[in-house]
Amino acid sequence: MKKLLPTLLLMLVLTACGGVEPPPADYVSPEDGFRYTKSQLAPQEQYLYDRLLAGLRDQAERIEGLYPDSAMIETAIRAVDRDYPELFWFSGTGQIETSYLGDKPLEAAYIPNYAVSAGDRPEVQARIDQWTADFMAGLPDDGDQWDTALYAYEYIIGHADYQTVADNSIVNIMVDGQGLCGCYAKTAQYLLNGLGMDCAYITGQAGGETHAWNLVWIDGVPTWMDVTWGDPVYEGADPDQGPSYDYFGLTTEDLLLTHTPDDTVALPDCCFEGLNYYRHEGLYLPTYDPDGIVSALEGAILAGKPKASVQIAPGYYDQAVNALFTRGEVHTLLEAADHHTGAGLTLGGSVWYTLNEERCSVSITIPY
Repeated sequence: MKKLLPTLLLMLVLTACGGVEPPPADYVSPEDGFRYTKSQLAPQEQYLYDRLLAGLRDQAERIEGLYPDSAMIETAIRAVDRDYPELFWFSGTGQIETSYLGDKPLEAAYIPNYAVSAGDRPEVQARIDQWTADFMAGLPDDGDQWDTALYAYEYIIGHADYQTVADNSIVNIMVDGQGLCGCYAKTAQYLLNGLGMDCAYITGQAGGETHAWNLVWIDGVPTWMDVTWGDPVYEGADPDQGPSYDYFGLTTEDLLLTHTPDDTVALPDCCFEGLNYYRHEGLYLPTYDPDGIVSALEGAILAGKPKASVQIAPGYYDQAVNALFTRGEVHTLLEAADHHTGAGLTLGGSVWYTLNEERCSVSITIPY
């Protein structure tokens, strides 16, 4: 009977006042860094967001006293999950329980599902902190925000394998070294937000499947980044070939060729092409340009990279592919790059290459 008394008293209070009052329509939420999904919520939803966030931070078994609007609670909890990759112990799922007086809902409680116990949190946090410290140790000393975002893209790809896991927690990548698209995207969000860069977690469809990627602001300019699709393991390719740069610094026009964002949040139009990897690095060719390809090969050889990649303007892409691989001009270009660099390449055999027709890119493996 003693265990029931608090609940009975609460029910009496709720009955007397008609239930939990609606969240204030003029609520002003405190700032807590960059939280993009939260910025899209109405004040009442932000109020529930903050209530739920406080409970999740404390790893509460039940978050009680919520206004009994299930749709509003679901919107708020989904926003918290998208905005706070650092809440690695929260699985992103839970149950809503509503108390009624007759047919009238009085209050709701949210019962979160936790992937990491409160007792295990310190050890897991320590491992995440160490992973982050290792990441930070390799940051380019004189790099700008573009360099920082690219470094995070490359680092995650180099330290993760695309594997099926139970949830989208950063633990999967930063502790276990494997995960799905949501794990890649949340890890990028965690790292870049921690460095003071604005990075949001975005969901939608890509390749016929539910997918997650990132919206990143580089010096205040928005652009798209899909770390998962940049991982060669995702496509079943050789991880020793290094990242694909086809999905770094995309405009919205580029993105929509392969990705369809959902309507969870309003999205900016990313239209600045200068953040695209190929354009930024001088690897975008407006025509079929053999000298430009030789230059890309030489740059890759001198940097010790396993492949050279270029992007070719759509109107010239088919011509370039035909010239390089049907007519075999790639052999002549490799010979020129070898002569200029003195690399001593293994020439005369088969040339391995990868084509991405949507991105109009060509990657040529260097035959060391």
